[in-house]
Amino acid sequence: MASDLARAYRACAHITRRYARNFHFAFLSLPRRQRHAVYALYSFCHESDEIADCVADDCVTAGIPTVTGENGSAVLSVGEQEAAPSGAADGCRKDLTVRRAKLDAMRRRLARAASGSPMTGRDLALADAIDRFGVREGDLADILDGIEMDLTLTRVRTCDELRDYCYHVASAVGLATLPVLTDGTPPTDAMREAAVDLGLGMQYVNILRDVGEDLALGRIYLPSEELAAHSVDEAQLAKRTMTDGLRALLAEQADRARAHLDSGRLLLPDLPRRSRACPWLLSEIYGRILARIVAADYPVLERRVSLPTLEKLWLLFSSSWRRT
Repeated sequence: MASDLARAYRACAHITRRYARNFHFAFLSLPRRQRHAVYALYSFCHESDEIADCVADDCVTAGIPTVTGENGSAVLSVGEQEAAPSGAADGCRKDLTVRRAKLDAMRRRLARAASGSPMTGRDLALADAIDRFGVREGDLADILDGIEMDLTLTRVRTCDELRDYCYHVASAVGLATLPVLTDGTPPTDAMREAAVDLGLGMQYVNILRDVGEDLALGRIYLPSEELAAHSVDEAQLAKRTMTDGLRALLAEQADRARAHLDSGRLLLPDLPRRSRACPWLLSEIYGRILARIVAADYPVLERRVSLPTLEKLWLLFSSSWRRT
């Protein structure tokens, strides 16, 4: 049994190293036992996210215009669904049905892991992490709900809708990870609120950074009500021309992201010292990406702003004082 668990954790670590990007730098700052638990959580989330990763074969072969989301999610806008041939649309609806069925299977696997009866090898690591650190099943279930939202979401109407989406795809991940950072001590309500804000801030940065890429994929995460308030319409966005209204809107998004990142940093003093570097690194990486976007006057229609790997490694090295 011990060897099976060790193999499960090694498999989760391999997946995290391969796919986690920014997150992996932060995870490296954790003590080994906690780091492996986070790998198990990430692996489960990544496997679930892959359900939304592929463009539906039915849609491709039928010639329906498809787009992929930030994590590769296959989606069709309402207009595209209406314009598609009826038989092809049936194929896409079937694909969505299949994907939702797979997510339901992940929900069953989560329930089994949370009850101590994992169904797969990697779920053995997930079950151990849940049991050892008190990870909440409900937080992981919220992540699966966010992945289901990603199957069809192409427009966001209001700020509240945007917040709800960001909560499920980002804050819920932080909440699931929080008991690992506290080394099994139940987090307080104030800690959970700060973790929610940190996740929101990071996802708001993602949305701001990826405006241009999302446009190419048929998605607009800037709330429609805010676009209208700044006299920006989708046709203007499609032309990728910066206007005063769009610049003001992007500045508001930056302010929102910055405020939530600042609030999320309030989590740090309440964590054990050996765990503080992980959320500090995440807030620092995303804060620096945000600062670069603002300093460059919002070039998000033209390119994707990121941090060089060497800068991330320097941040990882400089975070060592937080772990002592």
